[in-house]
Amino acid sequence: MQTLPTTNVYIHVNNDEADRIMIDPAYKMEKVKEVHEKVYAYYEAYRLVDEQVSALQFKTKMPFSKDLYESWYDIEKSIMRFDRIFNKVEKFDARAMTDVVNHERREKRMVEKRNKRWKDNYTFFFGDLTEEEQQYRDYFETDLEVDPEDDYIDSVFDSAHLAEQGQFNPALYDF
Repeated sequence: MQTLPTTNVYIHVNNDEADRIMIDPAYKMEKVKEVHEKVYAYYEAYRLVDEQVSALQFKTKMPFSKDLYESWYDIEKSIMRFDRIFNKVEKFDARAMTDVVNHERREKRMVEKRNKRWKDNYTFFFGDLTEEEQQYRDYFETDLEVDPEDDYIDSVFDSAHLAEQGQFNPALYDF
């Protein structure tokens, strides 16, 4: 048996019927049964209409250009990538509050490595690496050894996540 969502149902009746509902338990149960049947029929009608609409959506393909589809897909993947970068920045900025026990030790290690880079060497950063990124890696060195961050693996997981959502199913679009 299908369970219906919890809702409040109000019955509008005249004063005489309201008095009878409050006094006569059998009449009250009869009215409640009528309401439950009507609410069930109401939800069943909505369910059937929803099934018909969703079945219709898969039969008709939305006209969409390949360029727009590819751009939309790339934008969604970029948003996920920038969300990861934002979370890394937030994690680094809140490092003193999130790991109070290890903060002093990690901060000391990060400052020592930064000072060594700045005083003893002439440092070249390749690719997307910056001083801030290197400080992040120095601070979370032990965490990154246990669970390394890999942009390629993250990209594969992003693609899988987008595929699970279903909105990028090519069968939905007429290219």
